[in-house]
Amino acid sequence: MFIAAISPRSTGKTTIMAWLLHALHERGYQVTGFDADESEQLYRWWEARPDGSYPFEVHKAASSRFHAEAPALLPAGHVGGVDCGHLENHAGIGWSVLRVADLAIVACAATNSDVERMDELPMDFFINQVIPKRSDGRAPETWVLLCRVQPSSVTAPRGIRKSLVDDGWNVFRTEIPAIQQYSSTGEGTPIRAAGSHFDALVTEMEERGLISK
Repeated sequence: MFIAAISPRSTGKTTIMAWLLHALHERGYQVTGFDADESEQLYRWWEARPDGSYPFEVHKAASSRFHAEAPALLPAGHVGGVDCGHLENHAGIGWSVLRVADLAIVACAATNSDVERMDELPMDFFINQVIPKRSDGRAPETWVLLCRVQPSSVTAPRGIRKSLVDDGWNVFRTEIPAIQQYSSTGEGTPIRAAGSHFDALVTEMEERGLISK
């Protein structure tokens, strides 16, 4: 299966996918990474991996032919984690990724401006446009992940969550805070996901039946 991290603009998708891939791997899933962003940030992080980190393959895959080329690179039984470039500037690649994605995780910072950006694209219309090109004729399972949440903030993310739910979005209860542990992720940074918010996200995904071994 393919899990794609998507958003209208830059919202930390590379960090989210790097940590999620590690969390899945540490929980016993076989994973393969795909960098479908022309910045190739995830691939560079993988290339500069320190000993013991990134114990899985990451492929360059920033192509509008992702749907035709990437499935052949995903070994049987593996979860493919896709870091997708922001959709405002990379629509062709995004549509190609969504043609084969089983789960789309919409990264949304817990701010009104990011919710407005989702409305302006609009994100739901973008996702639904790919339906005729998908083999199952349905939109991919789609969940919003609130990220860059200020650790001391309660009211703001609660209001953002309610707004998204009222608009018909599925929203993970797990939130990713704006803390140094995640914001400092980069080339040469080791990742240990056990006990992190991404470990909790894997648990929630399992409980919701979105993934299974």
